[in-house]
Amino acid sequence: MTTLLSLATVSGNEKIAIGIGLIVFVVLFFKLIGAFIRFFFRHPIWFLLLLLVGGVGFAFSFLLGGAVILAVLVGGGAFWLLGNFDQ
Repeated sequence: MTTLLSLATVSGNEKIAIGIGLIVFVVLFFKLIGAFIRFFFRHPIWFLLLLLVGGVGFAFSFLLGGAVILAVLVGGGAFWLLGNFDQ
């Protein structure tokens, strides 16, 4: 609940930067899901092998972490471009 209250107190430029970061994350998340589905339908033997040794979860977590890092960098860049680091 505090996150929602703190989000209500930010300026318009900060909301834009947060929105840009969220949009980038959502787009990358769904691209990651689609890529996983396509890859494992095209390569079922790799899917079964990775499923047995636990590599599917590791790969997904690793790539999801990369998507989060990229979304934070893009959101931070938008935050910087909008001039909110001057305060």
